[in-house]
Amino acid sequence: MPTERIISADSHVAIKEEAVLAHLAAKHHDEYRRCRQEQMALMMRRAKKKAAETAAPTQQATWDAAGRAGEYDPIARLKDMDIDGVEAEVLYSDVDANAALYGMQGGGRLPAFRAFADAALAFAAADPKRLLPVYPVPLVDVAEAVGEVGRLARAGARALMLPLYPTDHGLAPYWDRQWDPLWAAIQETGLPISQHVNVHDRHWNILAIDPTPAKGVFQSLPPISMSECVASWIVPGTLERFPQLRVVFVEAGLGWIPYFLERLDTMYERHGWRKMGMLAEKPSTYWHRQMAATFEEDTFGIRNRHVIGIGNLMWATDYPHPDSTWPESQKVLETHFHDVPVAEARDIIGGNAARFYAL
Repeated sequence: MPTERIISADSHVAIKEEAVLAHLAAKHHDEYRRCRQEQMALMMRRAKKKAAETAAPTQQATWDAAGRAGEYDPIARLKDMDIDGVEAEVLYSDVDANAALYGMQGGGRLPAFRAFADAALAFAAADPKRLLPVYPVPLVDVAEAVGEVGRLARAGARALMLPLYPTDHGLAPYWDRQWDPLWAAIQETGLPISQHVNVHDRHWNILAIDPTPAKGVFQSLPPISMSECVASWIVPGTLERFPQLRVVFVEAGLGWIPYFLERLDTMYERHGWRKMGMLAEKPSTYWHRQMAATFEEDTFGIRNRHVIGIGNLMWATDYPHPDSTWPESQKVLETHFHDVPVAEARDIIGGNAARFYAL
């Protein structure tokens, strides 16, 4: 396995505030800071519910990748990738930082999105073939979004990030036809859409009543809830209308996917979707043709890899988060894929990501 091409389809990068401000006109700095502070305050208010009197004391992070400079320093990051034997990483920035940009006023929203993207481009400049940030697209004005997609594609972007739940931002769901010009533009670039696991607004209500010390009910739900997003792209026909559009579901694991695809196909027949002409093909057809999922360690999912689709799976290190396999990714891969045929393992640990991200 160490001689194979290893690409992480989900790792993380911290884009520092000062890096964003360096690309943003000074007249927007105060507004940017205000939005970031308000987003942080919102997260703090929500976290207080989690830190109820019955909660266990917060423990200092002890996993190997915690606190390493590679999270924000590209040169340090490349060194850590070399330690781990990873050729390239698809890099996700702070989801909450991106969410804060939607609050920008005074004409600053698009400049702020562009400044954030430019700071990420600067990070990737240390080695564009190995460091692959996923760039957020502003989704308020469709023409504005289309223009930014074109700009990012010309700048060398390999992937685009959209909010997991657009309605949480007061936006129309992705099946709304107002987004069709955006899907057409993204389809033309060939860039995949990334949707990283996140907390749905309604999950915070569960957090408030979760009785467990670790808030385990709340913590367990976000990955499984991504099934809503799979259905939202497939069932209303968006992927059918844009057959080259590709969507990657990030950090949600694999095990739930075989059941959900089977359930969608069953409903297609039993609930009359086919007879009503809702879709020309079974829902699973669009998954296999246009979707993918990332994972770190998921033995159940790998046992069911042929149902999910070998070409629809992409392994990830999740550096530097708690699930990270750094610096033992080689050992993890040896163990995780010990009974998987080499050709299949080769696709899952690097080949599929190379194809999706044009490496």
